[in-house]
This record gives sequence, structure tokens and C-alpha cells, in this order.
Amino acid sequence: MRELLIFPMIALLIGAFIPVQASMNAVLSKSWGNVYYPTLFLFSVALLCIGILVVAKGIKPPELSVAISAPPYGYFAGLILGSNILLITYLAPRMGMGNAIFFVVTGQIVAAVLIDHFALLGAIKTPLSWQRICGIVLMVFGLGLARS
Repeated sequence: MRELLIFPMIALLIGAFIPVQASMNAVLSKSWGNVYYPTLFLFSVALLCIGILVVAKGIKPPELSVAISAPPYGYFAGLILGSNILLITYLAPRMGMGNAIFFVVTGQIVAAVLIDHFALLGAIKTPLSWQRICGIVLMVFGLGLARS
């Protein structure tokens, strides 16, 4: 029962930090004169922090056979993440944080619904219903109003 409250609150917090992080990246991008080094710096800090956490918790790496048996598409997540960070760092100062996040969130909603509907990438199948379509339209409409 506790998860019903905590998980959505964590998700909202993560969502709230996305434009904060994008704003911080944009500040570095303007200051440093490009988007590449701020993105590289961001990932270096993230690698260091996660590395410290892994060592502190004593987490052992997976066996090579386990890593090799994972679905190959899973390893492209890093490419997608790097592209997302690089592109939001580029777009935010050029089109405004609100506009950039509006389009990012709209893309996330559409992709998430398609992934759920077709049970892609190991997702639980959640068929597209008229209620979900109405909810998506209302969310996108609301995002559009917030963007205006």
C-alpha cells in the first residue's frame, strides 16, 4: 500500500528534476561554448557517483555469461541516454525550457503508450483503450496549455 504513494511521489520528483538538470546543463553549455563537454562532464560525475555507490555497497559485477545473455537492445539505452542529455542541453537554450520539456514529455507519453500497447522491450501489455487515448489527449492538451 505504501508503494502506491511513494512510487508516484518518487516519479514526480524525478520528473521535476529533469528540467532543473536541463537548465543546469544549458548554463554550462552557454558558459563553456558547446554542448559536448558539459555532457561529458555530467556523465563523468554520474559515473563517479554510481561507482562510489557500487563500491560502498559491495555490489559485485554480473558474470560475463549473464551480461552476454541479456537482450542486445538493452545495451543501446546508454546511447539513447547520452543523446537525450546532449540534445536537451542543445535545445533548451534555443527554444526555451518549457517548450523543450513540452516536446520531450509529449514524445515520452506517445512512446510509453506504444511500448505498453505492443508489449515492446519486455513491458507488460496494456492495451490502448478509448480511456487511455482520452487521457493522453488531455495530457498533451494540458502540456500545450502550459507551454502557451
